[in-house]
Amino acid sequence: MSEPIHLYLDFASPYSYLALEPLARLAEDHGRDLQLKPILLWAVFKQQGVANPLEKPARRAYFLQDVMRSAEFLGMPLRLPEPLQISAHLAARLFHARTAEKPQEALRLAREIFRTFFAEGRDITRPENLAALPCLADEAPDTIQAMIEGAEGRQRLAATVDEAVAAGVVGVPFVQIDGESFFGADRLPQIAWRLEESRTR
Repeated sequence: MSEPIHLYLDFASPYSYLALEPLARLAEDHGRDLQLKPILLWAVFKQQGVANPLEKPARRAYFLQDVMRSAEFLGMPLRLPEPLQISAHLAARLFHARTAEKPQEALRLAREIFRTFFAEGRDITRPENLAALPCLADEAPDTIQAMIEGAEGRQRLAATVDEAVAAGVVGVPFVQIDGESFFGADRLPQIAWRLEESRTR
């Protein structure tokens, strides 16, 4: 059986949002599992001693232009949040706690978090917006609060951040396929090429 595709992502990253659906389709087309690994990119950068690249005016200006162009190219709705950069720790904790019990919910949950934030423009730093995700409709409020605030989500998120640092993650989305790394939503054509090549080996 083929190795899974590993995707490190940040729920605050529009490029992670834009890459998720194309990567899910590629994984399905090539018979690979897609393992989602939400992190906090700022926490990875902190461990690596890397400054926030969007603090540079030129980088920020290009980012704003490019991310909207990329969404248009992919035909995906995108609302840039205000403020532009947030910490998506509540969403990431929720994901890790939920998928520890229900791993089959990973892709649906990630899709709903991204849609809430980047398509619908609702603030995912607010627990009530996370609690309103459709996939959590049957869960009790106390259960959802425990997933967002409890120890399991915190510990799993911290472990995944450490794993990302060890894996050499330099940004998101960061994809690993058979030990090879790809950084950025603009690497999707190369990822598709590599997956096709691996199929014919």
